[in-house]
Amino acid sequence: MTVTTDVKKTGNTVTGKFTLKNLPTFDADYAKKPLFAYVGVADLAIERAKEIPADLSVATTNVTKKAQALLAEVPAQVTALPVTVRTNVEKATEKANDVYAKLTVRGERLVKAIRRQPATEAAIAEGKEAVRKAEAAATAARKSVKAGEKAVEDAASKIG
Repeated sequence: MTVTTDVKKTGNTVTGKFTLKNLPTFDADYAKKPLFAYVGVADLAIERAKEIPADLSVATTNVTKKAQALLAEVPAQVTALPVTVRTNVEKATEKANDVYAKLTVRGERLVKAIRRQPATEAAIAEGKEAVRKAEAAATAARKSVKAGEKAVEDAASKIG
């Protein structure tokens, strides 16, 4: 992408044409994925936190039973550990990729829902209005500077 403008120097003022070449491109869709995954994680964490009180009472009962059963299986598990570790790493990697994809979709869905809310749409509209007003103020400032510049030039020509 190339941007070109004319450049002129009048006194201490530089105006006009300049060129920027090979500006980097930005893939916004690719950049959004981690944000959507983050939003999805937060949403999932809140959902799961709501389930904790009910799960806690069941878990305390089962922990004692499971601990006794696992203690009896320890010698056999130590022997099979290298194969088990390799298998578990492969499964965990596959599961992590799957969870990441699901969280990305979940986060994107949540962000879209938030964007459709009336409050969000109103905030966006207010933002656009603020940008429009800022652009109008910038235009007015440029015109004022040009008028001031003209007045200074006229005054300078009358003096000297």
